[in-house]
Amino acid sequence: MQPLFDAHSHLGGAPASGVGRRVLCGTRESDWEGVLAAAAADPGVIPMLGLHPWFVAGAAAGWESRLEALLRTHPAGVGECGLDFSQQDADRSAQATALRTQLGLARTLGRPVALHAVRAWGPLLTLLRAAGPLPRGMVHAYSGSPETARELQALGLWLSFSAARLEAHGPAAQASLLAVTGDRLLLESDGQADLAEVLPSLARHGGEDPALLAARTWENGLQCFREVLA
Repeated sequence: MQPLFDAHSHLGGAPASGVGRRVLCGTRESDWEGVLAAAAADPGVIPMLGLHPWFVAGAAAGWESRLEALLRTHPAGVGECGLDFSQQDADRSAQATALRTQLGLARTLGRPVALHAVRAWGPLLTLLRAAGPLPRGMVHAYSGSPETARELQALGLWLSFSAARLEAHGPAAQASLLAVTGDRLLLESDGQADLAEVLPSLARHGGEDPALLAARTWENGLQCFREVLA
């Protein structure tokens, strides 16, 4: 049976039956050692270390240098990082600064990036274009428009979808899914569901055979994260 590639998960997430590779994202400094330990214990885990926009305001001074030190001594990607403007009191400037720092580390070290974006698609596109090309990267739990999906792919990014997101956003999410080319599509559990159980639902939304979808997204995952594969 074709193993599955889970493009986004977290510590303490749902069990993953049938998953051969799992991208495990740290979202704040307290996660980073746990992510690295999980990757050391399981060669199927792909570690990512980053500062999520939710936790930028509470980050301890010097987090940037500590993150860089870990990335220089471990084969890990950068993320989860990004922009989240869903709350009115979000410090947009601080989030953008933290994201630019992490994108800079990714470029310097040649690492893939896992991006988070909520109600910030325009600012994210502007920031990414200004920052310059990334080695590789993906946007997790994509929830933007088909037009934005095409713009992100033009920047060389992969887009990842979760079953929960597709079910919650209905036809709009399906339209965005169909705007993603076959070689840029990833699937994820987001740590909330068993990917093997939701694969048929994901395939149905995309009008594709589940086995073919599993095989294609496996290859896409290996391409997106190839710099940090064990």
